[in-house]
Parts: sequence; structure tokens; C-alpha cells
Amino acid sequence: MKPLLALVIIMGVLIVVGLVVVVVTIANRMGGGNATVSRAEPVPFAAVDLPIPAGCAVQETTMADDRLILRLGTGERCNQLLIVDMTTGKLLGTLRLVPNAQ
Repeated sequence: MKPLLALVIIMGVLIVVGLVVVVVTIANRMGGGNATVSRAEPVPFAAVDLPIPAGCAVQETTMADDRLILRLGTGERCNQLLIVDMTTGKLLGTLRLVPNAQ
């Protein structure tokens, strides 16, 4: 009888521990306890001059993660994309769109 009593006590403790884990998990998810989902405050930066070729104009803008993608147009040499880092305002790179030479 003693081994059966010990087994019942151990299983009762496991049930209580499992219940505590479930309650804490539910409370964290409802209370916003998941810190990995929240984003940090954006870092402000001063005005930044972003040079574009003369005669070109911004045709389209798109955001992806912390990047701003500007599509330039109106002219043969204006077929390019500018990729800007939103946290610093710096130009990360330029993609020139050229016709395929096939």
C-alpha cells in the first residue's frame, strides 16, 4: 500500500506543477509578457540629403523591415532602385535596372 500512496502523491504534485505552468503561460500571453514581439523605439536622425540623378523622380516607395526602397523613373538612366536604411537614413545601395543583352 505504501508504494501506491507514494505514487499517488507524486502524480498529484506533477498535476499541480503542470497546472501552474499552464496558468503562468496563459497569464504571460494575455499580459504581453512576450518581449520578443515588441519592437524598440525608432532612433531619430537628422535631415538627410539623398542624391538622385538630375531629371529623375521617385515613382514608387516600399518598406521592407527597416529598409525604404525608392523606385526612380522618367528617363533611361533613371531606371534604378535606391535602398535606404530607415534607422540611420543612409543610402545602403543602388540597383540599376538595365535591359537584358540577349
